[in-house]
Amino acid sequence: MPRIKADNIAEHVAHQQAAVLDAAVELFVERGYHEVCLADIASEVGLARNSLYRYVPDKAHLLLDWYRRIVPLTIEEWRTVTAGDDPPAVRLQRWARAYLAWALTPEHQLVAPLTEAMAGFDDETRAQAGALHASMMDVVASVLVDAGVSTEHVDGVLALLSGAVLGAARAEEASGADPDVRRRLDSVVAAALV
Repeated sequence: MPRIKADNIAEHVAHQQAAVLDAAVELFVERGYHEVCLADIASEVGLARNSLYRYVPDKAHLLLDWYRRIVPLTIEEWRTVTAGDDPPAVRLQRWARAYLAWALTPEHQLVAPLTEAMAGFDDETRAQAGALHASMMDVVASVLVDAGVSTEHVDGVLALLSGAVLGAARAEEASGADPDVRRRLDSVVAAALV
């Protein structure tokens, strides 16, 4: 019988699942999601490939597990940067900068393959992922409401602002950090509230 690396089996399984996820994310970021196979992940963790299936059914579920782990951290950060008594436009500008910083991380590149993989998940799993995304965006939506954006327009303004942030990220990926892009992003955020 294989030795467990914890005080009990449940802790061992949790430890192994975390190690598998950490190795997968590292490899996905380093090589690209489509360039990594389960055998690569198993090797990185020191497991036989067939043993890996005890912890995860496929690569797509690893992306989903990553998203489940990253969203609460993102929510916490976004709540922190949007908190305070500053005017909503200033709070949203801080959010846009925080979102831009995340969008520029190599790990954020995992969102695209996760989005592609969504079609392969069952309805309940897709709904859970959608709820995670919605909970993240609710942080920003509440600031938009504070700014006086009517509830029927919040989703549209949120989509506009998210698109602006991701566009700024694409610009900076191509040319590096650009104070002009960031100044214009701040202007877009302020203008969206008019």
